[in-house]
Amino acid sequence: MAELENTFSWSNSRSRTFEECPRRYWFQYYGSWGGWSRDAPAEARELYLLKNISNLHLVAGDCVHRAIEKVLSAWQRGAPSDPEAIVAWCKQEMQRALDESRRELWRESPKRFTRLFEHHYGPAPIRSDLERIAQKVGSSIRNFFSSPAFALIRESDAKRWLPIETLDSFLFEGTKVFAVPDFACRIDGDLILFDWKSGRKDSRNKDQVALYALFAAAKWGADPAKVKGAPVYLLSGGAFEPVQVTAEDTARMGGLMRVSIAEMRRRLEDAERNVARREAFETRPGRVCSRCPFRGVCPDAR
Repeated sequence: MAELENTFSWSNSRSRTFEECPRRYWFQYYGSWGGWSRDAPAEARELYLLKNISNLHLVAGDCVHRAIEKVLSAWQRGAPSDPEAIVAWCKQEMQRALDESRRELWRESPKRFTRLFEHHYGPAPIRSDLERIAQKVGSSIRNFFSSPAFALIRESDAKRWLPIETLDSFLFEGTKVFAVPDFACRIDGDLILFDWKSGRKDSRNKDQVALYALFAAAKWGADPAKVKGAPVYLLSGGAFEPVQVTAEDTARMGGLMRVSIAEMRRRLEDAERNVARREAFETRPGRVCSRCPFRGVCPDAR
């Protein structure tokens, strides 16, 4: 079996991590590399374990996304789903994640089992916290079923749905870029890119939609003039408005990516081999430290 190679790539989440704290970026993408191996150095092993920490809000968001994927897959097979059955499935998944973390099953397999930030750093979640998050998940699912977005998808031709991979990429000026919309289909000659949002509105989502348009053009040969982005804010009732992705949008996104990639690569000791030294990635202590999974090993964490 060929040895895994840590190659340079770019994504929206990777860029945000770098902007928030370069040291966290190093911990996540370089210091933890190879930490899954039984003979890994102690530091790499510890950073790998910390890298795989999640939190209740991330688990909830992931659960909503997987539930919607489950619903759409069933619909494509001609098998409508019951909203309350899906809500119950989500509750079971959330409970499973809690149980895995409490039992520390992640020690056996950090990638397979959930390890919660709340259990590692505290405070441990109390009943009211769990009930509030469960209510948020339930509302997101029910709103999806009654949303104009799902109504539009149900009326569309399932044969014109685009294949969505869990992890996919395209090349941007020679750099591998990871960017996958949650759902995409062709309707009346347009390519609609859906992005399910279980949190609050964020102005940065406009750039994310432009990134998805670049992905669609590279992956599916989509005409950028026919691409529309549709963030669907589930907690706000699931309303959405497909917005035309303009040439200015994609050009701006391309410029942002170009600058971000250049700055990341500038910090590398050996850009050709993607080798990075910790000292080249400074810490940026602040509010982000309170939710950083590496705060226990960072001397500058606040």
